[in-house]
Amino acid sequence: MLELPGGLEKKLDRSLSLLEDNDKFRIITHYDADGISAAAVLTRCLMRDQSGFHTSFVESFPDKIPEGLPLIFTDIGNSHLDDIAEVEEDVIVLDHHDIKKDFDLDDPELEEDNKVFVNPHDHGINGSQDVSGGTLALLLSVWYDEVNWEDAVYGLAGAAADKQAIGGFSGLNLKLADEAVEKGLLEERKELFIDGENIRDSLMKACDPYFSGISGHKNEIDEIIRDLNIDSEAKIRSIGKDKIRKLNSLLVLSLVKKNRSPQVIDSIIGVHYRDKHEALDIDTLYKLLNSCARTDRPGLGLCVCLGDKRALEEAKKIRDEYRTEMISKLKNLEKSVEVEEYDHLQYFLEEKKKRKGELAGLGILYILDRNKPVFGITEVEEDVDISARATRDMVEQGLDLGYLCEKISEELGGSGGGHDIASGATIKKEDMKTFLSRMDHEIGALSG
Repeated sequence: MLELPGGLEKKLDRSLSLLEDNDKFRIITHYDADGISAAAVLTRCLMRDQSGFHTSFVESFPDKIPEGLPLIFTDIGNSHLDDIAEVEEDVIVLDHHDIKKDFDLDDPELEEDNKVFVNPHDHGINGSQDVSGGTLALLLSVWYDEVNWEDAVYGLAGAAADKQAIGGFSGLNLKLADEAVEKGLLEERKELFIDGENIRDSLMKACDPYFSGISGHKNEIDEIIRDLNIDSEAKIRSIGKDKIRKLNSLLVLSLVKKNRSPQVIDSIIGVHYRDKHEALDIDTLYKLLNSCARTDRPGLGLCVCLGDKRALEEAKKIRDEYRTEMISKLKNLEKSVEVEEYDHLQYFLEEKKKRKGELAGLGILYILDRNKPVFGITEVEEDVDISARATRDMVEQGLDLGYLCEKISEELGGSGGGHDIASGATIKKEDMKTFLSRMDHEIGALSG
């Protein structure tokens, strides 16, 4: 079994007691790909144990906590521990987001015998980089029964979806991946992180990673295919190591020209983890789940993870359409006409609420100024909904977007929070410029 901090082991043991004491659960999870991943792991665990379940996907913490069944919160809950502590039902919270408020998770008044709050940050584990909602759920699942290692691909897909695989897994994610490989449940191979029906399709719709001047550019792609003497209908792994190496060099060059970080450049080719039994690899699975989440179909993503073949085919079609849409949006973002800049941040407006976070994340990785955090903003009635993204370098220099989004939004009567590298906020529309100005000041103060 994995070596873990003693305090975390005690939390997991207490969670097992609640799992063993009940035969029905309500899972409340975040609607994004990591939340789907976490719900899938726990759902598969409960089904294997012949326990009943009801899974709900939410965009934010519910105004009213459901009653009548034991509750498992995944990838959500750390911002509302005081509310959760007041419910009568048994509760397990598995959330990798840091707790910005002054909560003592071992306070007897907050955490009773029938409530367990599992937070990796409380045990010296970086929830922004080293464990996700999906892998935290996987940890509990295998702690409960080692047969659940069979679901490693589903848990690790959540970590990949939260961009924790860039440059390779680390921390607890890596321990879980290595253990699954050692048990013969995952196999590793080194490949390019682009996928599609064939070479042309893979490059035309390459949005994660995105290659400036290549992704979505038919003439440039056709020229590459001719120069490398590649069959445009061939799959990538079939073209041979020499041509893959040359293609990789061209893709790397497109990133170098955009002054992308060495970590991003190195990450376009790396270890793929593939489930030996389900013929699924983590990279493809997380992208399918992400497309389902961003098109308001998280339930379809869960069905994919439960082995529904028709759901898988439908998810593939949704992903194909989603990639085409994202390529168009990224090409527009690349023109920079929609990007506004302050001294220490940059922002853009996006009409679709569930696109802005990914656009901000992909933008800072592959297109925009990587020395300034990016804020994607969508108007929602009288409010604006904001998604913020930074780079690992910014975080290492002291930036904590989760803290700043929470602090500034609450000062303006709104709400916010999240990770140091990826967070969000909701404020009144008339306060948007004030929010950005204050954020710009706070970020500038970090650099002296």
